[in-house]
Amino acid sequence: MGGQGSSVIVDLEGTIAELAPRVLRYANARLGDKALAEDVAQESLAALVRACRNGGAPDSPEAFVFAIARRRAGRAAWRRRLWAPLELASGARSSAPSPEARAIARDESERVRNALAHLSSRDREAILLVAVGGVSMSGAASALGLSISAVKMRVSRARARLAALLEERNV
Repeated sequence: MGGQGSSVIVDLEGTIAELAPRVLRYANARLGDKALAEDVAQESLAALVRACRNGGAPDSPEAFVFAIARRRAGRAAWRRRLWAPLELASGARSSAPSPEARAIARDESERVRNALAHLSSRDREAILLVAVGGVSMSGAASALGLSISAVKMRVSRARARLAALLEERNV
């Protein structure tokens, strides 16, 4: 990622329009909660706007936004795991899924989620960034702090493992 004050010129409106649906898909795939995913996507894109206004665009707006989305989704998942038992115990949250959630959670998406859950967190992150988020290999490398070749290898292996898991559960 580029430093603040970079001389890179960014069409902010166009960049946000292009990144918004991708970062939302990534956050939703990562969290499985549409409202929480919308918050993560909005916060990540707002950070890009602040960065551009406060000192210049980062060298790669895509990598910048997805790195922030990755961290925020991780924190949101952690907070959800921490608070969920307390909310259930106090009756603040019903354990029954909403009608919308049941409609969204079709059989195939559940199968893919289960298979993704069996991947290592490192493989899952790489494949979600590239396949769901549509992040380029160089953008994913920046977001994950790896070399491009390491990301390519990780994504390739993750796809092979995911395909094997899906095939195994299809029998």
